[in-house]
Amino acid sequence: MNGDSKFLNSLKNLGFSERQAKVYAALLEKRDASLTDLQKISGVPHSKVSEVVNYLLREGYCSAKKIGNRRYFNVVSPKSSFSSSLKNMEDNLNESYKLTNEMEEMYNNSDKIKEPFEYIEVFHGNNNIHQKFCSLLKNAKNEVLSFTKPPWADVTPEEIKEQADLQKTYLENGGISKTIYEISSKDDNCIIGIMERDLKIGEQSKISQVLPLKMFIFDRKELLIADSSSLAPTNELRMALIKQQTIVNAFIALFDFFWQQSMDSKSWKAQQNKEK
Repeated sequence: MNGDSKFLNSLKNLGFSERQAKVYAALLEKRDASLTDLQKISGVPHSKVSEVVNYLLREGYCSAKKIGNRRYFNVVSPKSSFSSSLKNMEDNLNESYKLTNEMEEMYNNSDKIKEPFEYIEVFHGNNNIHQKFCSLLKNAKNEVLSFTKPPWADVTPEEIKEQADLQKTYLENGGISKTIYEISSKDDNCIIGIMERDLKIGEQSKISQVLPLKMFIFDRKELLIADSSSLAPTNELRMALIKQQTIVNAFIALFDFFWQQSMDSKSWKAQQNKEK
């Protein structure tokens, strides 16, 4: 059945929203479908069906014809209509392979690495991480790159203010700060608030629905990276500071790849409004 959850998830993996997937599945089930037909089959509210159909028409996924005073819609051959989307996915996959090959080459050429642990310093606990982050930001001269996502450190209001003040001073002194925020919906008010606050003082930022990790790169020399799991039973974070240049270069390449794929806040908000 076209409307089952597995099929809908497959459509969403191709870039459709939940509503777009449901209406498209309805188009596959019924030829010469009216808006009322599509609403009944898809379950999408009538007020939104027209908006979704107009999107599918613009993108070439369906066609329309008028009989009397009513419009009817038919799905376009998926092999034809999805060719552009599949080409974009293929291009992104090729870019991912290219990035992997570049990092593999960096790894294979890293003959300077004899004792990797000499370049790694691990920090346990939220306060220690806060102190180290502030020290790194205070000493940064040119550029800070970061992925911002959960888990969040349990910092105090005073520590939040200290980080914000250091960020402002750094930007006022001519530093460049580029951040990609992991935001899954417009309900992530806390993250959006931080993003908009720092945007006003000169931070360059983009939004991704998914980031692979949490990290900061200072002056393309020092990498502060978070462990994906918190420390039990304290629920505190653990981060590692890596100063080996080949490793740092690999994560710079990772940042550059996600920066190209992510959206600015205006484009992201427009997409969220479309999916309502």
